[in-house]
Amino acid sequence: MIRLNLIEAAEKASLLDNVNPVHVTDIVAQGKSSKKKAITVLVAAVFAVVAFSCFISVFGVPKQLQGLLPEPYLDLIGAEDPSRAALTLGSGRTTTAGGSLEAQAAAADAAIKQRESLTVKQVVGEINPQALYNNNRKDFFSFLPLEKLSFQRSAIAQFLSFLNTAAPDDVGFSDCVFQSPNFYYVRGVSAKPTSQRSFLERIKTVSENFKTPPLPENAPATDITAFGQFNVQNVKLDAVTTFVHSAELAEEIKALKELAVANKITFSGLEKPSVEDFGVYKRYAYQVSFIADFPQLQQFAVALAESKVRVGIQKVDLKLVKRDMQASVRMEVLVVP
Repeated sequence: MIRLNLIEAAEKASLLDNVNPVHVTDIVAQGKSSKKKAITVLVAAVFAVVAFSCFISVFGVPKQLQGLLPEPYLDLIGAEDPSRAALTLGSGRTTTAGGSLEAQAAAADAAIKQRESLTVKQVVGEINPQALYNNNRKDFFSFLPLEKLSFQRSAIAQFLSFLNTAAPDDVGFSDCVFQSPNFYYVRGVSAKPTSQRSFLERIKTVSENFKTPPLPENAPATDITAFGQFNVQNVKLDAVTTFVHSAELAEEIKALKELAVANKITFSGLEKPSVEDFGVYKRYAYQVSFIADFPQLQQFAVALAESKVRVGIQKVDLKLVKRDMQASVRMEVLVVP
């Protein structure tokens, strides 16, 4: 009997040991966990909205959502709903820019009729002539092609005339170069130092960027070397007013030869010009050479500048060969078809 009671008591104790302990809930911790979950969900929702907004602002509103998203929202993110590009108001259709398409078409027709009704005088009257031809232009590189040709002729005539009158009688030149628009280089020698100084002072007064390179130690005091930009004055830019037509080119070259012969100059090199195509016109360049005295060349340059022959001189290169002067001249003619 005692044994049975002991066994029963032991079984009851074993059952009490196997019972799970009671879990006590922490209300504060549970509240914090709920807030974290809510914040996470909110952040995820905001991120999704931002990502969606970026997508439709770049790629546009998907076809499935067209007409569903509110217009203020689309304006805010800079997106456009194609379904709202044209709204129907009554019988007229309006564009996103406002105004009916019918009204725009009517305005276009009215503009065409007004333009067709303008006279030539009215059209020309609306053009500012100064925008096409500015007589105040002074930069050679802003001149029109024929103006450049006129300037070249006058520039070389003025420079050669200056050398012919300003150089003392005892000054001689071994090299003389003049290149359009007004660059020059002279090299020579004088019989006495006073003539050298006199010539250099004279050419300096009519020059810009005038320079005389340093002379070697053993150079004579009569040596002359100078270069700069010659001041060209009172040029008639309308000396040449028309291009040479291709059919007139032979006659123009013939007139040039006759002008040269009248000034005792005979050209060689007028047979094969180099041609540059500028679209509207072509430039025929002739590299000619001849032997002549300096006064003859100067007289020819002046005669060409005053003549109606439409030929310009782009460069003159003079060299003294023994007692004669060898001249190499680049001439230009502007030709149209």
